[in-house]
Amino acid sequence: MGSLFLMKPLATVDEFMDRIRDASQESPAHQQIGEFLSGHLREASFMSAGELAREANVSQASVTRFCHTMGFRGFGEFIAALQDMVREEWRAPERMVYLRPSLPADADPLLAQEISNLEGLPEILDSEAMNRLVDCVSSGTRVILAGARISGTLIPYAAYCLGKIRDGVEVATPGSVLWDNLALSPGDNTVIVGWVFSRYARTLVNWMADAAENGSRVAALTDRWMSPVMAFADPVLVVPVANASLFDSYAAPMFVVNYLVRQVAQRLPGVAPRLEQLEARDQRLEVYWSRRSGKPKE
Repeated sequence: MGSLFLMKPLATVDEFMDRIRDASQESPAHQQIGEFLSGHLREASFMSAGELAREANVSQASVTRFCHTMGFRGFGEFIAALQDMVREEWRAPERMVYLRPSLPADADPLLAQEISNLEGLPEILDSEAMNRLVDCVSSGTRVILAGARISGTLIPYAAYCLGKIRDGVEVATPGSVLWDNLALSPGDNTVIVGWVFSRYARTLVNWMADAAENGSRVAALTDRWMSPVMAFADPVLVVPVANASLFDSYAAPMFVVNYLVRQVAQRLPGVAPRLEQLEARDQRLEVYWSRRSGKPKE
């Protein structure tokens, strides 16, 4: 049987549940699947097709047909959409499901997600949002990189790389002086770039929203179109993360950071001599170990 739906983005869990209810009317097997999903949506987001089939007491083929009826091309697309709907509700202990020592290496869900995310990068890198983000970071007199909780772990790498090619790069994280006092003196031509990924730290979202309300230019990298930063940030670059592990994996966002630095460097004058000066300083101070220098200086 063909799909009942022309596939379109699902904005809310309620819309997802409406589609499940409609698909459940197709057959007794579909009804069993729908009844299980209705009461175990979050748990189902961690399941394989075989596990869902066992829980619903149907065949795996029935699960595949159910996904087609919902408008998805297969179980993989269905489960990715389901995870996107509910993952902000996940708790770390629940992710223990991904510690499966018997899982074949070629079927590892984390690797599969990361490969899929990386394959989607060309379209992201060629997007208008990417181009505008490069404009923001290259033209702002002051560029503030903001993050909190796990999203904040991406900031030091981005700040280190951007700081090599331009001045005025600062970091704002909860509890820092800049975080507490930015509203007092945001400065002209200041750009705030927030790293805002699930589960969307409330303190970060509120801080960025306040900055935007106070007149600062706020841009963001986030992981989906339902992200709360869509209400106030511009531009917003949506970059997927992989979630098939205890904690989200950020291969695609880390790639985008490196690409962003490269593109910004191409638009800034004087990057080459700046890097040469930094390298000459490092060589003079013997910053890096080499066979010639032996033990690095303290």
